[in-house]
Amino acid sequence: MKIFCLLFVIAATAGTVFFYGCARSNEPTLTLNKKPDGKTLVVYYSQSANQNTKIVAEWILQQTGGDFFEIEMLTPYPDSYNAVLEASKQHNEAGILPEIRPFNKDISDYDLIFIGSPIWYGTYAPPVGTFLASADWTDKTLVPFCTHGGGGSGKFYSDLAAACPGAKLLDGLAVRGSNVVERMLRRSTAHKESPDIVVEWLNQIIR
Repeated sequence: MKIFCLLFVIAATAGTVFFYGCARSNEPTLTLNKKPDGKTLVVYYSQSANQNTKIVAEWILQQTGGDFFEIEMLTPYPDSYNAVLEASKQHNEAGILPEIRPFNKDISDYDLIFIGSPIWYGTYAPPVGTFLASADWTDKTLVPFCTHGGGGSGKFYSDLAAACPGAKLLDGLAVRGSNVVERMLRRSTAHKESPDIVVEWLNQIIR
């Protein structure tokens, strides 16, 4: 069983406690019908301390196997979430593609590429745009996935298609971020997300 290590530092003055430790991932109860054919790559950008998008990316990798790549900015956004949103808004409005750590493999080697991002201002985060601009996506099969705070996928799928002319896009997955974290912490919520949502989705798109 795969182990995920979680580190939480929460101010005691806010009425909560400090918690350090490792938590086992929630194992899916559903079974994947068919693994993808060919070579698979799971790419994601994850910004918040909760690492919602990373958790979903790991759930996908657990089912599909393949290679794993985290998009990392050379000059990261500020720690403050509001500052992150403001900086990303400026990047989007000015068409700025922030520098990222290079992907040192050949995209042409992969048959199926999952691309994940948080949804900011209705679309993918600017560092994802940098990654998309770094390769030729002609004849590649792309699978979008995202986490959001309640507003859904926004224009993520259409913007991804526009940024990757010549690519084939499969149906994407949008997961509410707070539910991912609640599930990992085993706290009770009205609607919990788990690896099952990934298995159910993959069974629909992988034939």
